[in-house]
Amino acid sequence: MIFQHSLKLRLTLFFTISSLAVLVLLSVLLNNEINKYFKLEDAHALNTKAYMMKELISKTNFDRDFASITKKMEELEGVAIRIDNPGDKIVLYVSDNIRFPASVINGTNIETIDTSDEEKKAQHDYHDYRVFKKARPPKNIEQKIESQLLEWEDKGNSYRGMQFRINFEGEDQASVLATLALNITHRDGFLNAFTSALIKLTILAVLLSAALHWFITSRGLQPLQTLSKKAKLVSGQDIKQRMPVDHLPVEIAGLSETLNNMLERLDDSFRRLENFSSDIAHELRTPINNLMMQTQVTLSKPRSKNEYLMALGSNAEEFQRLARMISDMLFLAKADNKQLLLSTETIELDQEFTDLFEFYDALAEDRNVQLSFEGKAQVQGDRLMLRRAFNNLISNALHHCFEGSTIKINITPTKNDVAIEVENTGQTIPEEVLPHLFDRFYRADKARTCSSFERVGLGLAITKSIAEAHGGKLSVTSENTVTIFKFTIKLA
Repeated sequence: MIFQHSLKLRLTLFFTISSLAVLVLLSVLLNNEINKYFKLEDAHALNTKAYMMKELISKTNFDRDFASITKKMEELEGVAIRIDNPGDKIVLYVSDNIRFPASVINGTNIETIDTSDEEKKAQHDYHDYRVFKKARPPKNIEQKIESQLLEWEDKGNSYRGMQFRINFEGEDQASVLATLALNITHRDGFLNAFTSALIKLTILAVLLSAALHWFITSRGLQPLQTLSKKAKLVSGQDIKQRMPVDHLPVEIAGLSETLNNMLERLDDSFRRLENFSSDIAHELRTPINNLMMQTQVTLSKPRSKNEYLMALGSNAEEFQRLARMISDMLFLAKADNKQLLLSTETIELDQEFTDLFEFYDALAEDRNVQLSFEGKAQVQGDRLMLRRAFNNLISNALHHCFEGSTIKINITPTKNDVAIEVENTGQTIPEEVLPHLFDRFYRADKARTCSSFERVGLGLAITKSIAEAHGGKLSVTSENTVTIFKFTIKLA
């Protein structure tokens, strides 16, 4: 569980494992290179001794002066020698204090060199004598020589050797098998000690690396801890707190700015929610108080049938207001959760506004207001929803326009959508009010002196939700007594 929740521990473990893998790999490579170097050195030494031995044998009558040859061979320091006569299965010579196992003296991987009569007559100079040229250690055959090395252990000692055969040309075609060996026990001891030291140093380096990684990770994550402490101060009662941005790494500063933007949105949402709660309580209280007051007055004394009917009719109007308000709130809740079900059909916008103008003719005539529209377009959408949105815009324009003015509706198709602009002449809407016009229950008239249901402040919020449900948007501008609401919707 600590590993899951501690970023510091996770980073430290990842860095430590990476360091361990690198150190182990370097140790293995270094150990292999040292082994390879020692093998090449041994191969070089054995080939040098082999060359000297072949020179000695070639320059001496092997049958007649064998005793002198063995005496000189004993002077080859650092190497053990064994000479066999494979034909007669006779051991001709073995160095003291070393045993060559039978598994080694089996004739495998043997280098054969023929000594011809002509070459025997050649000068016995080191460089001119070519009979044993294969035994010399030029660089181009060192790898081949290494692959032919023999290794064995005897009485606690380790040996590395090589074999080669010397053929004597003559009537009997005699040959001898020579085996050379080097004692490499001291090298094995060195390699074991070196490997042990390498393991200890690797463990120590990994432990130091883990400690350094822990320290560096702690320092690197310090800004996150500061950010975490600051974030703990944020609550519903104190949402004005903001994350620090200065003196932070670029990556964390970006995170801090993102959190601050989120807090700004949350602060705005909390404020809107508080206002919404207050507004909805006020809007619901008015009809409920009216219902209670009318009912109490009616029941205060006996009434006639007509008086009861009038009281019930008034109560019915208030219930209707409540029902419509609740219906609108449910509509907005569905819109917020993307649960509006659209019944899409083709709509002729010019025909829709013609029908709406017929509905509003009487109200416009009472206020001496002219209604006009220009343009035409065809869109796909929910007819009832769009008619409700256009109805809200026209009703809002009629309510706020000057008497004797004209409400103009312009339908303007563009490449991808259609813009419907509803323009009216009335009081200019203050700049600080414009951003809140589409908030629920918002009204510039803070005193709420208007008691009409249409003015509770849900119409423009519903219109905006309908625009967004159809892939469009709703915006407003107001200057020099001219207010324009722009409703956009995608083309059919």
